[in-house]
Amino acid sequence: MSRRIVAGGRPHDWFGSRQPARLFGVLGLALVGGGLVISQFETLLFVWGGTALFVAFLLYFVMTGTTVSSSVATDIYTTMAQNVQQAGTTTDHEYVPDSGGVTLVAGGREFDPMGEQLLRTHDDLATAETVGTQLSVLVDVLVNDLELATRATATTDDERATVTVIGSRIGTTELFDHPVASVIGVGLAHGLGVPVTVETSREDGNLVVGVNFTTSE
Repeated sequence: MSRRIVAGGRPHDWFGSRQPARLFGVLGLALVGGGLVISQFETLLFVWGGTALFVAFLLYFVMTGTTVSSSVATDIYTTMAQNVQQAGTTTDHEYVPDSGGVTLVAGGREFDPMGEQLLRTHDDLATAETVGTQLSVLVDVLVNDLELATRATATTDDERATVTVIGSRIGTTELFDHPVASVIGVGLAHGLGVPVTVETSREDGNLVVGVNFTTSE
């Protein structure tokens, strides 16, 4: 017996929470139409309808494209990390800059780090003059641009930096090349032009990224 499975055709999917512009648009048109029919309430209905259409217009241009929930992103990342670890890769992480970008070296094997793709549009990272400046940019990117965390703080001490992340959008069950740690490692390797070693751990529900590097600063 054949089965036909469809996703995206139901009203819930079409008017889902990730595309509220359509819902407000239909609501606005219905209210305006009601104002044309029910004359005694036309002013009120026109105001409500116009407001709904205006909200729909804003949402249409602000909420462009589709999004992936943090739980789905976590599942994808966790599966990838588990597969890599089953291949025998150790937990030591070194992000090494080269002519083609940054390479992740782990367990004697080389990988393309996740942070390389996440930071591909951030040319300003290569212009930071100090570790502190570089970290301030990276922390801002994590929270406000990539939205990988609710809050992040960074501290530096000689040739070591520590980034504490609160409310990571990506789960921390697996830590191999975790997106947050990868952004920090790749960003610092790019900016400093030297290999950086990254250690990632969980402390009190937060994600803590420790970075060791050598610089002439």
